Amino acid sequence: MPIFVKGYTLLIAASLTLMLSNSSYAQEISPNFEAESPQVNILSKSIDKSTRSPQRQQELDNQLLAAAKNGSLLKVRSLTFQSANVNVRDQDGWTPLLWAVMNSHTEVSRFLLASGANPNTRNKYGWTPLMWAAGQGDSEIVRSLIARGARLNAQDGNGWTAMMWAWDGNQQEAIAILKSVSNN
Repeated sequence: MPIFVKGYTLLIAASLTLMLSNSSYAQEISPNFEAESPQVNILSKSIDKSTRSPQRQQELDNQLLAAAKNGSLLKVRSLTFQSANVNVRDQDGWTPLLWAVMNSHTEVSRFLLASGANPNTRNKYGWTPLMWAAGQGDSEIVRSLIARGARLNAQDGNGWTAMMWAWDGNQQEAIAILKSVSNN
């Protein structure tokens, strides 16, 4: 028998033993566990977006904007799993991805991209997440955005591209990344 099969067999046996050996484990959990713990696994909840009120959706979307702005990955994940709109815009056209990138929240930016956030979104000034990341020298975010299809030649309202933003900020690593991608 292959070693990995033995390992899985042992893991399943141990899990079943713990689960069946004593039911008191479940009784020790507080009845208000979900309200007390911010790290509740919300995947177990079934969310039907069609029955949600527009006010509740707007509340979730506004919370997502704030969580992305503040870099709260746990909150961003929770709100996304509750079907908050990852491409929602505030009054100035800022999306959760733009806020996360502007504030250099790398993990939040990556999670939003993996959750379907548009890497080519723009605010009311025409700024894209790639422009922000390049201008600030956030090379990991630059790589993530490019990998998700960010347009290198997108221009803001003044005709500036991400390369120009990187150059203006003297962000040598971002410039090198953008050059290497544009040469391919």
